Amino acid sequence: MKTKRVLALFTASMMTAALLAGCGGSSGTSQTTAPAAQSAEATEKAAEENIQSGNEKTETTVMEEAAESVTVAVDDDSFTIGPWGGASAVRDWTENILWAHLAYRPFIGAMLDNGVQLVAAKSVTKTDDATYDIEIWDNITDSQGNPIKAEDVVYSYNKLAELGYVTDIGTYYAGSEATGDYTLQIKLKNTMDGAIEKVLTSCSIASRTWYEGASENDINLSPATTGAYTVTDMQTGSSVTMEARGDYWKKEDRADSELQNVNKIILRCIAEASSRSIALENKEVDMAEVSASDVGRFEGNDAFNVTKYNNAMSQYLIFNTSENSPCADVNVRKAIAYAFDAAMVLQGSGSSAGTISHDVAPNLGPDYVQEWDNQDYFGMNLEKSAEYLKAAGYEPGQLEIHLMVSSQAPQGPYQALQAMLEQAGIKLVIDAYDRALRQTYDSDPTMWDMSELSQSVSDFTTSFWNILFSEDNYEYGTQGFTKDDKLQELLKAANADRSEENMNAFHDYVIENCYMVGLYTETRSIVTTEGLTDICLEKLNPVLNAMTFTEQYVPVAK
Repeated sequence: MKTKRVLALFTASMMTAALLAGCGGSSGTSQTTAPAAQSAEATEKAAEENIQSGNEKTETTVMEEAAESVTVAVDDDSFTIGPWGGASAVRDWTENILWAHLAYRPFIGAMLDNGVQLVAAKSVTKTDDATYDIEIWDNITDSQGNPIKAEDVVYSYNKLAELGYVTDIGTYYAGSEATGDYTLQIKLKNTMDGAIEKVLTSCSIASRTWYEGASENDINLSPATTGAYTVTDMQTGSSVTMEARGDYWKKEDRADSELQNVNKIILRCIAEASSRSIALENKEVDMAEVSASDVGRFEGNDAFNVTKYNNAMSQYLIFNTSENSPCADVNVRKAIAYAFDAAMVLQGSGSSAGTISHDVAPNLGPDYVQEWDNQDYFGMNLEKSAEYLKAAGYEPGQLEIHLMVSSQAPQGPYQALQAMLEQAGIKLVIDAYDRALRQTYDSDPTMWDMSELSQSVSDFTTSFWNILFSEDNYEYGTQGFTKDDKLQELLKAANADRSEENMNAFHDYVIENCYMVGLYTETRSIVTTEGLTDICLEKLNPVLNAMTFTEQYVPVAK
């Protein structure tokens, strides 16, 4: 594992000065082990900050007696709890506990022969590089009693492929067929390392009979879940309550996603960070993610536990390279890239620490080249920005760029970016859309010049690159509408052989052309009340069903 140093960022006053100057926990039986070596500097820094990384395997604790409930404050109101839906923070925290998957990946880089846990799959057998035979358990049922057979698994995969919500399915899944009541065969489009793991762990399994007979309300408010929990109450945009299934079909050898350490999980949407901190102090919630400016209120307080971790999603900027945008000119792209400092963008979110990117992908994959972190990677240099702006034919104040962002995300980082670009003579217009509308505009090259997105690493850096750049995923080239044969050749070479030479070649080419710019991975803090001692972070997301509760824990919901 190669990790990047965690940077303490500028204070707000330092940021303002720079702009004006135009400057270029675990307890009990749980333990954490790292599966690969870190650099001495990264190890020392991680220990000092006690920041958890998704490369680590967390040994979970199976509680003999489950806690009664846990109430969690979240900042996302998109409670998409059906079997298949668009990505969101809440879905990341709930999908695997509500819906059975063939398998579960408990840490970044887990493979079939090293760490992957089987869930609905009883066995997985490789027939050839592109073909796998799967046997599922013969007693799987959903929360409404519908039996699950191989044909339901095939239906689920094909439905998800049709809906297009999960890039990994579109990239790696070629098709499947039932070969018996409880056996099926899966075919892969791409046989690169990690492909079968992505396919096995990316699809929620649902009953075809239930789904085709269900109304939209049934699917979105009271679905027939196949996982260890089911939904008992749903208040759209406000809260969702999930309860452990007493009739859950698997009794032994459960994956981490199948544990039932708490009987009831209640998610409450509290959008404002300051309100989440107040809710913790007022004993209205048991757990919440708090802002960097608030975390000091809880550190050193015996009534609370603080866990710091790197957010699962790494932020990056996409340039629209189509003829519809001024960003089709590489000089415009570089004028923008040298007009801001990623640390200052992060500071705009109110966060005090994060891992600043030196590639569009974060430093988490085993194939990430550590030396990149010691090399220059854009950064605020107003002289360079002015040179590129002039080369593109613009005088200061003439260039207007539209940045597409989510209206549900904190706007502070975008406003910080806007202020820095103004110093460089570039007008940035922030176009904030709700999630559904934004997803529609993602594929429309007439609607934006730049877009800010986030993505997580499941295993390899090349996998992250594939999601952004592979022409197999987009009719229009890449996420940024880029048609570049050499880019695709270099990407295919890196996928075929993750040698340092191939990795460097693709990394350098993207920087040379400034197609996309990595920003940062934010360091976040989760605060829990006394007695909730281990939030069980896996793949940089809390596993709400597998947390550890001690005798001191008293839930706010009785």
